[in-house]
Amino acid sequence: MRETEKAAKQQEAEAAKAAKKQQEDAEKAAKKQKAETEKAAQKEKDDAEKAAQKEKAETEKAARKEKAETEKAARKEKAETEKAAKKEKDDAEKAAQKEKAETEKAARKEKAETEKAARKEKAETEKAAKQQAAAAAQ
Repeated sequence: MRETEKAAKQQEAEAAKAAKKQQEDAEKAAKKQKAETEKAAQKEKDDAEKAAQKEKAETEKAARKEKAETEKAARKEKAETEKAAKKEKDDAEKAAQKEKAETEKAARKEKAETEKAARKEKAETEKAAKQQAAAAAQ
């Protein structure tokens, strides 16, 4: 009977030991599972942050590019406007100089014609006076 009790105690001890080991293994597995789940969640969080940063960087890059293109277009338009204004000013000055030259030419022509007419009239007056003087002398 003693041996039966001893054997039963030993079996009970082994069963308790096996149950304890099974519990430890289960806790160990649960701990491992928890760590893996946390690791996966952290990786997912890191990946999401990385993707958000990448998207932000791309958005900022696109905004800078758009701003640069807008500024370039504005500079080009300004240069074209200034070029057109300068051409218009130059054309106006050229036209004014041409008109001035034509006016001066016309004034010189009119003056020359007036002086020619005055000389002709003077010569005719002198000729008539000489004829009159000659007729009076006869």
